[in-house]
Amino acid sequence: MLYSKCDINRMTTMTRPENDKREFVRVPFRMGTTVRTSDRTIRSSTSNTLDISMNGIRVATTESIPPEGTSCDVEIVLAEAPDPVIIEARGSVVRSEPGTLAVHFSEVDVDSYEHLRQLILNNSEDPERAEREFGAHWGIRTARPPEKS
Repeated sequence: MLYSKCDINRMTTMTRPENDKREFVRVPFRMGTTVRTSDRTIRSSTSNTLDISMNGIRVATTESIPPEGTSCDVEIVLAEAPDPVIIEARGSVVRSEPGTLAVHFSEVDVDSYEHLRQLILNNSEDPERAEREFGAHWGIRTARPPEKS
């Protein structure tokens, strides 16, 4: 499934400054996000999700923020029923400042990987650059269902 800017409401484009050493381009992102840790659930409204990349997400929140290194699950609902489109990822908190939480993705399920990839490509000012970045990195793992014996 391909996404256009019209498909994902409240999203705008963004490029990286020349001195930014990030591995992947980030795009501003305005969708509701849920971050679950072992002891709390943080829900971010559409106005509080700040940006997203293939590596992670950054959200603003007024809720109690877990410490850096905390494992978490992230869920982003791009489209509601009848055909829900959901990005699900596992990761850990890499920045935990008052009011801001950043999560680095360590695993993304196969369908979510494709949704996330397409979201970045369609909302980047330089999709060819984003595509080159994807090809240059093999560090993103997709979570696969357990094999049947």
